[in-house]
Amino acid sequence: MRILLALICLACAGAAPALETARGLAASGAPQLALARADQLQPRAANGPGWPEWEALRLTLLVDLKRNDEVLRRAAALPPGMPQPALRQCLLAAARAAVAAGQGAAARAYAARLLWQLDAAAEEARSARIIVIESYAAERQGESAYRSMLRFDQDYRPLGRDVTERFVERLLDLGMEQEAVNWLAGLDDAGALKLQLRLRTGLAAPDVVIAQARARIARGGGPEYWQVLAAAAVKLGDGVLRIEALERLLQLSNEDDAQRRSVLAGALLQAYATEAQAAASQGRLLSGDDAAWLDYAARRLGASPHQSRALFSYLLTRSGAPRETRFSAQLQLAFSLYQDGLDQTALHLFSDERARPDGLDPQARYLLGSIAEARNASASALRFWQGLATPPSAGAEEWQVRLAVMQWRAGEVEAAANTMRALLKPVKPLPGPVSIRALALAREMHGAGKPDLAEEMLSAMLPLAGRGHERDILMTLGGIAESAAQHARAADYFLRAALAREPQAPDALALQARLAAATSLARAGYKEDARAQFQWLLRNSQDSAQLDIARRELSRL
Repeated sequence: MRILLALICLACAGAAPALETARGLAASGAPQLALARADQLQPRAANGPGWPEWEALRLTLLVDLKRNDEVLRRAAALPPGMPQPALRQCLLAAARAAVAAGQGAAARAYAARLLWQLDAAAEEARSARIIVIESYAAERQGESAYRSMLRFDQDYRPLGRDVTERFVERLLDLGMEQEAVNWLAGLDDAGALKLQLRLRTGLAAPDVVIAQARARIARGGGPEYWQVLAAAAVKLGDGVLRIEALERLLQLSNEDDAQRRSVLAGALLQAYATEAQAAASQGRLLSGDDAAWLDYAARRLGASPHQSRALFSYLLTRSGAPRETRFSAQLQLAFSLYQDGLDQTALHLFSDERARPDGLDPQARYLLGSIAEARNASASALRFWQGLATPPSAGAEEWQVRLAVMQWRAGEVEAAANTMRALLKPVKPLPGPVSIRALALAREMHGAGKPDLAEEMLSAMLPLAGRGHERDILMTLGGIAESAAQHARAADYFLRAALAREPQAPDALALQARLAAATSLARAGYKEDARAQFQWLLRNSQDSAQLDIARRELSRL
């Protein structure tokens, strides 16, 4: 029994530093690494030493990683008799997860248990009450949220800036501007939130708010100021300003928030449609006279690009418009956005399900795919480019290798391989830029665990790439062979790379290739060959590191 107790004490002593290390990893911004440590070190049984503390950390990390369903499953299965500090932390994490999962009642139940059944610390109680407010706001129970805010304000005054802003944001979202005025004084005077609140309550005229928002944008203000301009545009009935703001908001939208992007794209298309009708009235355009609409839109590009884009958008979505008119409108809309630095906006508009690639102008597809390529949005680029003929502005080889890169990065490995095989099948020299792209792709393939495919591509490229890229290809082939422990084969590639420039004086790459060849030869057991290469380096290299390696390796042969 004494031995068992001693073992338990030792386990507990070892668990505490490990747990603190995991907490430190989480605090330093590495929740996934901390969670991996919990997976490894948390006892499997709930009655194991330190299990409750590990579980509390685990649930907190899972909330940070937005794995809310998993948090709620584990919280529902917490064992009875957990130590209070760990239990309180678990309940707080469960309450946060419930709010994020849209389960407001469950969030309030967890918070109530923490507040009324356990001896919550002051900061834990404060956090729980914030969660209750968030749960009411998420369920759009405005009055309940507002009353909870007032009680919180009474108990914790003065509120910090972050809590004040959170209250105002929630109330504005609920359409409770007058209630939000209670916290107006606590907002940053130059902040977008205060401008938004003053605009919506009539405490500031729209033109004053617009001027202040534009001034902040000119000094590097973020998307929230464009949100202010969008609200001011609605207040004034200014369609052009609303389009400008929505275009910028879509350009600046978070790549990970697909729902937000979809909402913004829909709002922008609606704003385009409304402004197109206003522009048509202004220009006395007749319904159905698509040629006149297209001409007027093109002429308005200089004076009002936003209004012009509204007209292009109307034409490309009008079902009765001729195909040629729609294609011209598509291209001009996409190109106008691109020229104005709104490439993301163009991509998001045409990536919407309403814009099928086979119904788009080929030139627009090429432009949009190029935008996606530059943004490393490979699947989107491939969506626009698939089945597209070689564009007039690109050579056939260049087009094939660009398509192969997008196929590879989009996860279409076999398609990428087949595209590269088709590129390399004709026995003719590759242009320099094509060789560079193809070599980079082969290296990506090797790095991603496809060495056989990379070697196939490089071997086929070698006689086609020209002397300017021959050594790079040989060095890469040597690296692939060496990583597969094919040392003799690697040495062959490396030495060929070293000799490729002779009788010219050896440069840095030639010296590097000689050293790699010598090392591979030694590993292959070809000691005399390896000795010859190391001795050559001693005679020809001026690099102290290479000389040290050569001397050391020679002493081992």
